[in-house]
Amino acid sequence: MLAEERKKFICDIINRKKAVRVAELSKQLGITEATVRKDLDDLEEEKKLRRTHGGAIPFYSAAVNYMMSDLLIVHIEEKKNIAKAAYRFIDDHDTVMCDGSTTVLELAKLLVKGEKKGLTILTNSINLVNLLKDSKDITLIQIGGEFRTHNNSTMGKITEKTIRDLRVDKTFIGLNGVALGYGYSVTNFDDAAVKKEMIKAAKQSFVLADNSKFGDSYLAKVADDEGEVDFLITDKKNETFDYMSMEDKVQIVYAEDSIDPGV
Repeated sequence: MLAEERKKFICDIINRKKAVRVAELSKQLGITEATVRKDLDDLEEEKKLRRTHGGAIPFYSAAVNYMMSDLLIVHIEEKKNIAKAAYRFIDDHDTVMCDGSTTVLELAKLLVKGEKKGLTILTNSINLVNLLKDSKDITLIQIGGEFRTHNNSTMGKITEKTIRDLRVDKTFIGLNGVALGYGYSVTNFDDAAVKKEMIKAAKQSFVLADNSKFGDSYLAKVADDEGEVDFLITDKKNETFDYMSMEDKVQIVYAEDSIDPGV
């Protein structure tokens, strides 16, 4: 592959995945990491991307943030099915922590319409607060911090410290990638830090991820794939992903096998 063709490939994959690592590009292109770094440096000079520690992100997005409005229309049915499967794990009187991901938002919609009793919901998401604020049988706690417009959530050191001092029954989070040997990841370091604390704060942690996210890895790691997460709920199997290698590390739930039609 010629240098210009290689650089075009790099730009295409970064714009599609929103973040990429040097090691990943080296493997995909069959070239040395030193060559990848030189290509990335050249592309940064041409203002086609931004270099980060160990990788690169799109030039137009310094924080590598997906806008919430974009994510709300992607894989809608898959997210709804995952939410239905996740709903079954919530018991009456549970204390539940939720992030601001769009799949967790679908779960919150079920909580509004459902019959769970005496729940306490803690969240850093303004979207979830607005959705749940009028629910009579839910005690709602908003986690403070620095407000971020890209996902309508609070993040930063205040958010992280607040969560660090909490203990809940269950945590539900979404993310951008699930990769063997790397783990669970997102595109934003602040988002990753909050999700890490949410996992640590819970007696049981649940990751909600549709099948398109399996095999992908992003710049900011949330957790290893070695037992940090208790449950991984997805819609169905991605044929290109080796699920058997993960099944001894996390309990994988497939929504297509577990959805209660009555939910």
